[in-house]
Amino acid sequence: MSAADRTAAQPAAPTAAQLATQAADPWAELTAELAAHLGPVTVRSVTRSFPGHSRETWIVDTVEHGGLVMRVDHPGGAFVPIPLRVEYEVYRRLWPSPIPVAEPLWYGEGGAFAQGRAHMVRRLVDGSPSVPGLTDPGPEGAARRRAACFEMAERLAALHTLDWAAYGFGDVLFVPDGPDTAFADELRHWRALTAATRTDPFPMLTEATYWLEEQIPPGPARLVLLKGNNGVGEEIWRDGRIVALSDWELAAVGDPALDWAFSQGLLALHDPDETLAHYAACAGFAVDRRRLAWATVWTRVKASLTTNGGLAGFLDGRDPRPVRPALGIGVAKATERWLASALGGDVEALGHQLLAAVRSPYVEALAR
Repeated sequence: MSAADRTAAQPAAPTAAQLATQAADPWAELTAELAAHLGPVTVRSVTRSFPGHSRETWIVDTVEHGGLVMRVDHPGGAFVPIPLRVEYEVYRRLWPSPIPVAEPLWYGEGGAFAQGRAHMVRRLVDGSPSVPGLTDPGPEGAARRRAACFEMAERLAALHTLDWAAYGFGDVLFVPDGPDTAFADELRHWRALTAATRTDPFPMLTEATYWLEEQIPPGPARLVLLKGNNGVGEEIWRDGRIVALSDWELAAVGDPALDWAFSQGLLALHDPDETLAHYAACAGFAVDRRRLAWATVWTRVKASLTTNGGLAGFLDGRDPRPVRPALGIGVAKATERWLASALGGDVEALGHQLLAAVRSPYVEALAR
């Protein structure tokens, strides 16, 4: 994205009248946005959920309508190169399905609220992204970690066996040409996405996508609905069960190995063979280990391509927070240093090494 494009994308600065209104009632703009969709509303509290790197997430407690969750693009734009409207459409299609998600209420952009930034509102689901007792020692702690892995495996199995075409996901998500070309098509899709949003050429990251394409493993292939990024800290849990799958900004259609490769330490929380065997029993098919190894390497590269897009808002002055360059350039450069010794090697062997080295923060906390 050019400097001119980034400048053109900046939201309009608030007017003097808007600033005066915000000073008198900091929730006036929010209350007006909610009232336009829900009717009379009284806001009791507003709490920001952290870290919220991809987008801002706000928890709004109201008298008349209970808890609401607002997802809003950062002033400097989202980190992910996929519009928030796509995530909203994912929620809208999943809401009548067997997959547990929060009820989506509306999507908006270009209005008075949040300087016109894209935003979506959904109902708050009672629960927490954390699971109590995961770091407990002894048999009870081990049983909780096993149960959490099995619960995640069951939810992913349900998602991966959902008839995504029947629910209309082909209308809003990237879909590969076919199962056999799923990995190659995803690589080409992400090359196009990042070419439009990257702040630097990053030739090693681009070269890595071709290196990966040359070594796509054969194996049983299928197309499923992917969550994109998942794990214990990404979902809403209550009483040891997942009551809502959240954070769908990277949702797509593709090979199921991709969701397990981006499961954020889940496979290190309990014996990975047992976890994947439980998934296979629930889904009716297994994750091919060669394709999982490949997907693990690709996920590391993909994460760098994703976070670099967030740097644009820092460079053009929309968002001066240091987290933007820390992620936007720091992750990409760290990955390039890793690629300096990895490029040209055996992708599958490297993937197995990465999988063996994965550590769960919950298990690490237990060790301390």
